[in-house]
Amino acid sequence: MFRSMMAAVAALGLMALPTLAAPLTEVELQEKVETVREEAGLVALGAVVVDADGEVLGLAVSGERRKGSGDAVQPGDAWHIGSNTKMLTALLYGRLVEQGKAEWGDTLPELFPDLAEDMSPAWQDVTIEQLFSHRSGLAANPATTWFLTHRDSKEPVEAQRTELAQKYLSKAPDGKVGTFQYSNLGYMIAGAAIDRIAERQGYENYEALFLSTLVPEGEGWGFGPPQEGVEGHARNLFGQWKSKGKGSAADNPAALGPAGTLHVPLVPHAVFLSRFLTPGPTEEKLMTPYPDADSDYAFGWGMIPPGKLGPVLGHSGSNTMWLSTVHLLPEQGLVIIVNTNSFSQKAASALNSFSAELAASYASEESD
Repeated sequence: MFRSMMAAVAALGLMALPTLAAPLTEVELQEKVETVREEAGLVALGAVVVDADGEVLGLAVSGERRKGSGDAVQPGDAWHIGSNTKMLTALLYGRLVEQGKAEWGDTLPELFPDLAEDMSPAWQDVTIEQLFSHRSGLAANPATTWFLTHRDSKEPVEAQRTELAQKYLSKAPDGKVGTFQYSNLGYMIAGAAIDRIAERQGYENYEALFLSTLVPEGEGWGFGPPQEGVEGHARNLFGQWKSKGKGSAADNPAALGPAGTLHVPLVPHAVFLSRFLTPGPTEEKLMTPYPDADSDYAFGWGMIPPGKLGPVLGHSGSNTMWLSTVHLLPEQGLVIIVNTNSFSQKAASALNSFSAELAASYASEESD
């Protein structure tokens, strides 16, 4: 499949929370994960809850790494997180700003001085913030033919992203600049801008800079389908789950990295995101609705209206073979991640409902 990452913000299920309850015991959480997986017909399911200090409050996995293999998924296995990469791409740029190697407010001609001469005048005032908030006017994705011809491309990913920037920035925007249109292409072009910053620092591309400077080594972070452990699945012609393996068919083309081809185990992912619960200026900016409070999207985070437990930020990511849901509850000091290796609409509903239950269980008290 060449369809790109699912755009949905993970808002479902957190609007009508169950009555607050005591946190689940280890046994109860394991039983609940197994029940949700079985009822939703998923191959594997994993869930983790972490507090603001990065302490793991709950962790459980259930199911098979590959359908029919009998090989049980393990707590330390990596899961593909799809578009949940986006919030981390924006964070990487924010870190570069902190280091004085990039600037908020930079326009596309400033981000791409090598392409500025051939850039359509319509892009002159479009900023990096508009790329990260899906308000640049760029199309949702590159053309279908690009997906068909680039899945097995041997061309460096940074060169592929530059070619996309050249192509799409030389013509008028697909949509109205300033209007929300979820765009994987926008994040790919932001990645092309980061490629240039990475090269100036001696790194090959966005991916190398990301793995070398943003996330800790040795925790299982990487791009593309995991090469060990869990495999993604899709339905075959008979409606049965079939593993997509570990090769190029198991993910979107590698050049989509900044938009969503990251994989990581549950605990490192949740612990890393817990820093958004004690935010510095960069994290605060990334979690602030853009361009104003009327927006329901920030920079890789969807904004969910406050409810019983206070405001919630969320996002979902899928390459149609995996599904990852992330919820951040700032007033409760909780990060909740629920993942599966078998995407379906039923899975999306089940994961969001389960995340809501976990929020209600691990929350300390109701918010006003």
